[in-house]
Amino acid sequence: MEEKEAMTLYELNSLVRELIEINLSETYRVKAEMSEVRVSPRGHCFVELIQKTDNTITPIAKARAVILADIFPLLKMDFEETTGQLFQAGLEVLLEVKPTFSEIYGYSLIITDIDSTYTLGNMAYRRKKILERLEKEGVAELQKELLLPPLLQRIAIISSPTAAGYGDFCNHLDTNTNGFHFIYKLFPAMMQGNDTEKTIINALDKIANEMENWDVVVIIRGGGAVSDLSGFETYELANACAQFPIPILTGIGHQRDLTILDLVAHTYLKTPTAVGDFLISHMIETAKVLETLKSRIQLATAQRIQAEKKLIQDFSWRLEWVFKNFRAAKEDKLNLIFKRICQIVLDKSNINGFKLQNQQEHLINLLHNRLSEQKHLLQLLEEKIKNSDPQRILESGYSLTFKNGKAVMNAFDIQPGDILETRLAHGQITSIAK
Repeated sequence: MEEKEAMTLYELNSLVRELIEINLSETYRVKAEMSEVRVSPRGHCFVELIQKTDNTITPIAKARAVILADIFPLLKMDFEETTGQLFQAGLEVLLEVKPTFSEIYGYSLIITDIDSTYTLGNMAYRRKKILERLEKEGVAELQKELLLPPLLQRIAIISSPTAAGYGDFCNHLDTNTNGFHFIYKLFPAMMQGNDTEKTIINALDKIANEMENWDVVVIIRGGGAVSDLSGFETYELANACAQFPIPILTGIGHQRDLTILDLVAHTYLKTPTAVGDFLISHMIETAKVLETLKSRIQLATAQRIQAEKKLIQDFSWRLEWVFKNFRAAKEDKLNLIFKRICQIVLDKSNINGFKLQNQQEHLINLLHNRLSEQKHLLQLLEEKIKNSDPQRILESGYSLTFKNGKAVMNAFDIQPGDILETRLAHGQITSIAK
């Protein structure tokens, strides 16, 4: 083999550069994933591009690329406004590139343009797959099936403590003109950036540990760029919210298409203030229902009292009538017996003469005494019956207590919170047992 003349490294690299500049002088459209995105102090954006197969996470191709500082701000702004995503690692992109080679830095690509619609399509496809997965797992509609409690007063808030939307939401609840009192607590989380998903899920875990303290969870943030919403478009966050046992309301503060988090939440609203309005409106509806129930109970109670009062009055009249008839019958019977006895005595007296006359007088005295005793007993019985008159008992200072329309005979039958009706001689009192 003929020995070739040795070249310096610089000479070889220069040859490679010339070959690339001659043979690859055009720009090319390249699909790749950005595995790293870094902006230098001078404003250049350095990107590491990779390509992976569907069956492996190991790259099958890799290249360094750069977007020069003079066009990077415009490309970045257009990309984020079109896709609603931050220009960051992990995105699939379609780029227009020009291959270059440097004797010092080696092979790299100069990015001259970014096709934002390609990334937008990939995002839509990825979003569709996430929703299909949630539906296939049967969790996409779980939040919608939860019933909102009648009272939404205890609110667990997931937001950033520095978010303007958080302050607006709290102020809206505190200054509501209906005078409703809300209890709320902040569970801090990041509302933008790479930690959005992780911190919101951590906040949900903390709420779950004290779930009995809360009626509803709200996830809110202020306005901000549409590109900040990427953290709300992940499967893990959507799945955690969809299966959460407490209703979740969202007010992420954007007017564009709904995020996946919005779609799986129980109720989504555009802004934190709109979430506050929803909670206040729900309380107003509950207050109307309670007021209607109060009126019905008051009406039913008044009608029941009137009916019971009439029943007692009718019973009193009937008792008095029965007693009068009973007394008259007894007096007539006693008078008849007395007359019969007197006749018998007179008859016996005529037969037996003077001896029987003395006995007659004695017997008459006994009968008079007996009659007086019987009349006295009748008077006692009359007084006892009168004293048994329910209306008279009530007028003597006693009262009747009813629970659910039945007279209470034993204090152990009453439980705290029971509604009791106490009937007096004149009027009635409704009370709640403690």
